[in-house]
Amino acid sequence: MSDNGALVTRSSIIPDSFEELKSAVKRFLDHDLIVFSGGSSVGEKDLLVKVVEEAGKILFHGVQIKPGKPTLFSLVQDKPVFGMPGYPTSCLSNAYIFLVPVIRRMARLPPKKPKIVKAKMAKRTVSASGREQFLPVKLMEGRAYPVFKKSGDITSMAEADGYLILPLNLDVIEEDEEVTVTLFE
Repeated sequence: MSDNGALVTRSSIIPDSFEELKSAVKRFLDHDLIVFSGGSSVGEKDLLVKVVEEAGKILFHGVQIKPGKPTLFSLVQDKPVFGMPGYPTSCLSNAYIFLVPVIRRMARLPPKKPKIVKAKMAKRTVSASGREQFLPVKLMEGRAYPVFKKSGDITSMAEADGYLILPLNLDVIEEDEEVTVTLFE
């Protein structure tokens, strides 16, 4: 994140405890931005929502994208707090989509211009998520091969060269159809 203007303070893993999370939020309020990974969904142990609800104001919770639906953004004592999904693929893709632009703006850096290439879709791909989908792809010989497995599979991102965006209203990309791939850096 330093190339995006951020100096990062890392924390040890915070237990799934309301009081521990509340304490962590308070502890990091002297920072410009607080980011949590995990705890932002709706499961029994997803307590971050309750903590920031009590301490501040939730601006949004849940986005219509796949992967990464349980993303949370709030303000606690005027400090932005992100709750990123706990699954690695969801968290990393949302870092590109949401976190990097926010950090660059806070650092007064210009928006990052993504590197984009055109490729042919290697195989017919169906999107049945009902959400805008960020599909990780591997590029080989001018063709884009989908590598997304599940949100919890880090290999989806480790094997990817970039991603393409499947809009909400798109059901199918046909084999050999030209697609736009945003490259990871």
